[in-house]
Amino acid sequence: MMWPEPKVDHSVKVDGSRCTGCGLCTIDCPTEALTICHDGKEDSYQLTFRHGVCMACGACEKSCPEHCLHLERILEMDRGAEAPAVIFQDRVSRCPQCGIPLFPQAMIDRLRARFSATGETPWRFDLCPSCRMKAPFGRESLARKDVNVQGNKSWEHSSGQ
Repeated sequence: MMWPEPKVDHSVKVDGSRCTGCGLCTIDCPTEALTICHDGKEDSYQLTFRHGVCMACGACEKSCPEHCLHLERILEMDRGAEAPAVIFQDRVSRCPQCGIPLFPQAMIDRLRARFSATGETPWRFDLCPSCRMKAPFGRESLARKDVNVQGNKSWEHSSGQ
C-alpha cells in the first residue's frame, strides 16, 4: 500500500481574544487563502482559511494590527482539498438607529476598552457614520460658528453652555 508523502503545510492560528475581525489580513493575502464570510440571516461574521491556496508568504501576519494572527508550520497529509476552516467568528453588530450591519462586535468591544483605559469619553462606535453624524455629542458639542477665516467657514469647539 502506498501512503501519501507527508509534507510541511501551513496553518493560520488566530488568538480570538485579541482579534477584532478588522479583515486587513484578508486584504493583504495575495492568494485569497484568508476570506471573510458574512451570513446576513444569522448576523454571523467569519474569517476563513483555505489551506490549499496558502503560499505561507506571511503577509497576513504583517498586516494584523492586533498581532493575533500567526502562521504555523505543521506536518500534515495533503490538505489541499479540505473545505475552508473557520479561524475567527463573531456576531455582526448593527446600528441601533437604522439597523444596517457594521462590523464584528469584537471590534466595538476592543475600541471601547481602549477608550475607557485612557479615561476619554467613548465615541459612539455602535452607530453607522450617518446616524453618528445625527447623534448629539452630549454636553460638549461642536457648534458651527460662521467665522470667516480667509474665505472659509470654520468649526470651533464649544462647551454647550
